[in-house]
Amino acid sequence: MKRRWSPLAALPLLAATLLGGGALLQRADPTVSATAATAAPSPAEASSAPNARAEAAERRVYAVTLSQHVTIGGDTFVETRLEGRISFLPIPGTDLTEARLVDVSLDVSGGESPSMADLRRPVLLVRDAQGRLEGVRFDARTDRASRLLLTSLVTATQSTHGKGAAWSADEKDGSGVYRADYERKGERTIARRKRGYVRMHEGLTPLSAEGDLHLVVDGAGGIESATAHEVSRTSRTTALGDVAGELEVALRLVDRAQVSIVELAAARALAGAYEAPQMAAPRQDRRASKRDMDERRAAGHDLAELRAAFAATDGQPREKVGPRRATLLHTAGALFRIRPEEALEAGKQLAAGDVTDAEANFLAGGLGAAGTEEAAHALAETLTSPEATIEARRQSAVSLAMMPVADADTVAALSKGAESDDPALRNLSTMALGAEGRTLAANGDVGEGLDPVAGLLARYASATDDVERDMLLAALGNSGDARAFEVLRGALVSPTLAPTAAYALRFIAAPDVDALLHTLGTTSLDREVRRATYRAALFRDASLWLPWLEIALAKENDTQVLEAIRAAIAHMAP
Repeated sequence: MKRRWSPLAALPLLAATLLGGGALLQRADPTVSATAATAAPSPAEASSAPNARAEAAERRVYAVTLSQHVTIGGDTFVETRLEGRISFLPIPGTDLTEARLVDVSLDVSGGESPSMADLRRPVLLVRDAQGRLEGVRFDARTDRASRLLLTSLVTATQSTHGKGAAWSADEKDGSGVYRADYERKGERTIARRKRGYVRMHEGLTPLSAEGDLHLVVDGAGGIESATAHEVSRTSRTTALGDVAGELEVALRLVDRAQVSIVELAAARALAGAYEAPQMAAPRQDRRASKRDMDERRAAGHDLAELRAAFAATDGQPREKVGPRRATLLHTAGALFRIRPEEALEAGKQLAAGDVTDAEANFLAGGLGAAGTEEAAHALAETLTSPEATIEARRQSAVSLAMMPVADADTVAALSKGAESDDPALRNLSTMALGAEGRTLAANGDVGEGLDPVAGLLARYASATDDVERDMLLAALGNSGDARAFEVLRGALVSPTLAPTAAYALRFIAAPDVDALLHTLGTTSLDREVRRATYRAALFRDASLWLPWLEIALAKENDTQVLEAIRAAIAHMAP
C-alpha cells in the first residue's frame, strides 16, 4: 500500500492513539575535562564508594517484546516489532521510577521510526500510592516517535494495587482514561480487563478499545511476568477506510539487584533535568510545546532569586547539592530561553570582575543549559572579556563545550582562550574547540574559515612536547572527526600518549575503529591502554561490543580494567 499522509491530518496521532501512546505532549558531554564538572559531583567524588549500596533501591530487569500493528481499510499502515530488555528502578522517597530500555532490536515499517539513542534514554514514571501510572517524564531531546513507543510499552503493562479477590480502578494511557477491572486468579496470578475509554484526551480521535493483562507476581507483589494484548478501533471512518490497531507486550523478569549509591544519585538527578510529567496531548508545534514547558518551569522565578538559591546550596550534604543545583540550572536555562534579556543580563554579571567562583558556576551553567545563541554569545563575550575573572572564563569555556550552538563567534572566543597563559583555561578551551567541531559537523556548518578541527590537527603537527600532544589528542577525541583517525592511530605507539589516543577513538565512525579498539583491549600489555579502550567501548555499538566485553570480563585480571569493562556492560545492558 502506498502511504498517503495528507488525508490523515484529520486524525491527530492516529497510530499512537490506537496503540495507547498519544503524542506526549547538547547534553553535557562527559568527555570534557573533569575540571568542568563543578556544578555536580566530579567523577572522582562519585566513585569514592563504588561498592556502597542503597538499602531500599532495587533494579528489576525484564526481557521485553512489543508488537504493534495498525491497519487502514484493512491494509497495513504501521507495523513495529521490538525486542530487548527494560529495567525499572523505583527511587526511594519519591513517586518516581526510572525505566531504561537497553539492548534494543527494532523493526519499523510504514511509520515514523524512533531514534535508537532516544529509545535508550531513561524515562521517569510517575506513580501514585496504588502504583497507578500518572505520567511519564522525558528528556526534552527525545523524539516524538520514541515517546509514543515507550509510552505504549509502559502503559500497556501498568497495574494498580488492590485488596481482595477483585477491584477496579480508573487508569490512563496515551489515548485517555479507561476503567480497569482486576481479578485475582490465585496466590500469584492477577488478570486485568480493559474495556473502552471513560474519557479521551483532548484532541484525540474517539476509540473503542479492549485489552487483557495477565500478571504473575512474587510473594511481595513484585511483577515476575506481564503479558498484555489490546485491540482498538476508531469510531469514525476515515477517507481511507476503518482504522484499527493491535498491541502486544510481554515482560519476563531476568535479573534483580540492589543498586549503588552512584546509580541511585544519577537516577535522582534526572528529576531536575526532565520535562514535567504528562501522558498525552494533541500534536502541536514542537517550538510551542517546548516554550510551554519552559514557561511552566520558569514561572515565578527571576535571575536574582535563582542566583541566591544556588548560593544557598553551599555547605549542604553532597547527595542533596547535585540534584538541587541541577534543578536550579535547568530552571535558569528555561528562564533564559523565554526571556533572552535575562540571558544577556546573566552574561553581564558573569563578566563582572567581582563575581565569585560559585556565582560564575551558576551563571555559566544556566547559560549553558539555555542552549540559545544569545546564551552562547554571552559566554563567548565573557571568555574574551579582560574584566572577567579567570574562573568565569573557565566556566564559560566549559558551558560552550556543552552547548548545541557553534558559530564563528564561539569558535573565535575559544580559540583566544586556547592561547591563554592560564593552563586550565587553555586546556578547557582546547577541549571545547573539539566539541565545537563535532557540533558544527552535526549541523552541517563546517566550512572554510570555520573548521576548528583543522586548527587542532595543525597544532598537533607542530607540538613540541607530549603534554601538549596529549591535550590535543583529547580535544580531537571530543570532535569525533574521521580526519583525526590516523593521528590517533599513530599516537598509539607512544607509551605516554597511547591511553589518551585510545579513548579519543570513541566517537569516530571510521570502519576500522572497533577492530582497532578490540585489538588494543585484548593485546596491549599496558593496563592504562586497556582501561581506556573499554572506556571508549561504552560509546560504541552495543550489539557489537557486548559479546567482546563479556569475553574480556572473563579473561581480564586487572581491577581497574575490570571496572571499566563492567561500567561499559552496565551502560549497554543494565
